[in-house]
Amino acid sequence: MVRAGTVLAGRYQLEQRVGSGGMGEVWRAFDGVLSRTVAVKCLLAGSDEPSFVDQFRAEARIMATVSHPGVVEVYDFGDDPATGVYLVMKFIEGESLAHTLSRVGRLSPQATMRLVAEAADALHAAHEKGVTHRDIKPGNLLLRPNGSALVTDFGIARSADTTGHTTTGLLVGTAGYMAPERAMGQPATPASDIYSLGVVAYRCLTGQLPFAGESLVEIAMRHVHDDPPPLPPAVPADVRAVVERAMAKDPALRWSSGEVLADAARRLSAPDQPQYRSGVVTAPTRPQAMAPVPTGRPARSSGRRRRRLLLFASVGLVLAAIAVAAIVLNRADETPPQTLTTSPSAGAASPAAAEGATSPGASPSPANPASSASPASPASPRPSAASTGLTAPTGLTATPISADTIRLRWKDRSSGEGGFTIIDGMLSRNVGANVTTFDWTGLAPASRSCFKVRAFDSSGVSAYHPTAQDDWVCAVSLDGSGPAAPTDLVATAVDAGTIRLRWLDRSSDEDGFTVIDGNESRPVAADTTTYDWTGLAPGTYKCFKVRARNSVGVSVYAPAAQNEWACVTTPTT
Repeated sequence: MVRAGTVLAGRYQLEQRVGSGGMGEVWRAFDGVLSRTVAVKCLLAGSDEPSFVDQFRAEARIMATVSHPGVVEVYDFGDDPATGVYLVMKFIEGESLAHTLSRVGRLSPQATMRLVAEAADALHAAHEKGVTHRDIKPGNLLLRPNGSALVTDFGIARSADTTGHTTTGLLVGTAGYMAPERAMGQPATPASDIYSLGVVAYRCLTGQLPFAGESLVEIAMRHVHDDPPPLPPAVPADVRAVVERAMAKDPALRWSSGEVLADAARRLSAPDQPQYRSGVVTAPTRPQAMAPVPTGRPARSSGRRRRRLLLFASVGLVLAAIAVAAIVLNRADETPPQTLTTSPSAGAASPAAAEGATSPGASPSPANPASSASPASPASPRPSAASTGLTAPTGLTATPISADTIRLRWKDRSSGEGGFTIIDGMLSRNVGANVTTFDWTGLAPASRSCFKVRAFDSSGVSAYHPTAQDDWVCAVSLDGSGPAAPTDLVATAVDAGTIRLRWLDRSSDEDGFTVIDGNESRPVAADTTTYDWTGLAPGTYKCFKVRARNSVGVSVYAPAAQNEWACVTTPTT
């Protein structure tokens, strides 16, 4: 067990544990050779496989070459019987951005732009060395007492990407900050780091993440499909443009580099902000003065650690399945991690779902933000990707039966399968042996979905049906011809912790309403036209939509347009 007083390599004496997580601990330590305080990150049990250690050592060497004031310096790497593998880094007086946000709620536009500029500069220095961070989030941004920002945790993020645990691809990162292309299984790039930094800026300006959900898969897919709720009206248009461009779904539409983003954000951090027109920030007319980022009393670490969420993606041209693979250091800015085996809303993952089955040509419809992903199908044995003697199913049909459900039927041509895997090009769901029908639920009204099916057992999987790569069985869910949509939604701040929502009920047969704020949904009883959304912090900016539901389907949203919401800010006192 690692404890205070332990000396590593006859040199680094551990003094105080300042952070801990599922796979490691961070200690303040004293370097007896150079007589200086350092930070020592110790990797604990489960992280000492030879392949991990080799890649971790290689990444430590790479990061030691990145010389930039915004990147936490790596001093040393070692392996000690008392702790296993460890990294020695510069000790930073200050606190993580996660801790700052937990205290102050959100930052001013100027402070946010200063932080973005400094973080983007640091990322550009790493990108120039061919290193992508893969896990930009508030817990990995450290703030000195003077408000300047540093980026940390390159080493573990990069090393975890090459641990060798899977040959089908490993996604590293935190779902709430993950770029859409990474959620789809594509490799990390500088553009994906820029997206994550854009999400950090969004959280600084609003006090909350743009997307949340009941599972990692749901959150990741919302980054792919959903537009975030709008930034508060008080955010200047030029600042809004910088953040929206950083969070563009298409990587080609984002800022072309961290350097360009840093330049745009830095100009907007001056008290006299320039105008932003046609995607170009003009030069300021007076010397820059950086707005301070609020920090508390100096801390000796980046704070408590929460878990870095690692998502496995079995990828063809699109994501066929996402599975949670491992837990890395705890952070203070994420909710506790979930796995697809415990999440109530994640579909079962098919180990070879993407083999020879690319997504159909039509793009999937945007996910319904008021609906969680469908409950997982019964767990089935995990097959290998090897070929098997199983006969492929045939006769797959897809029939819409409601606004959120398509019924699939097929013929079982095998006598010894362990079950079937159904994919829609984005998700896979497993069903048991001898099953020939499955209701694919959780769809948005009038959404087009395409499917394939295959059998599996302990030895392998059958071919897909339909078999050709470009052949799918497709159907469009019903248009939600159930209750009429509510109208005239109004959001009013009642007090510092409550927002009152009112709407007009245009239906006589709804079973209830669903109110969403972009992050979570709450059910409301039938015939209700008012709801108090409570439990908010003072000064919270929230946006809402509402829809009616019954057994037939769901109505459209009010407000109906995707980027229109009823928004309000609670008073600060």
